[in-house]
Amino acid sequence: MKKYGCGPTAVAMLVSSFSLEGGTVNPQDMAEWAAANGHFATHSGSYHSLIPAAAADYGLSCEKNLDAQGIVDALSSGKLVVVIMSKGHFTQGGHFIVLRGVTSEGKILVADPASYGRSGQEWDLSIIMNESNKAAGSGGPYWAIGR
Repeated sequence: MKKYGCGPTAVAMLVSSFSLEGGTVNPQDMAEWAAANGHFATHSGSYHSLIPAAAADYGLSCEKNLDAQGIVDALSSGKLVVVIMSKGHFTQGGHFIVLRGVTSEGKILVADPASYGRSGQEWDLSIIMNESNKAAGSGGPYWAIGR
């Protein structure tokens, strides 16, 4: 989980945040679900298809192909946004993070499965946009998830 668990952990955050029954899903259970449903890539983590597939399976909405304004609008309306990142502030390879809010000053709040430190910072949207994986599949690199 430490090396390849950011995708399942990000999805566990989403499902737990929007659970109608107040229940939670832990990252290990989500990793098992991902593997059982064809979304685990051996020696490289999760396929990008994990995000929309898990959202659908857990009854959540999933908006794809967002631009910067779409991200801000989604966050402002209470949705969470999953982003697959490329090399930069968040990773040296590929890494899923969750955008969890936007401040009144327009800074982005992040839930990073790999870092409490980065999760406690406020980020410029331009950094996230510039470092996201533009070659992402399955409607990424940005997916807005909600009820």
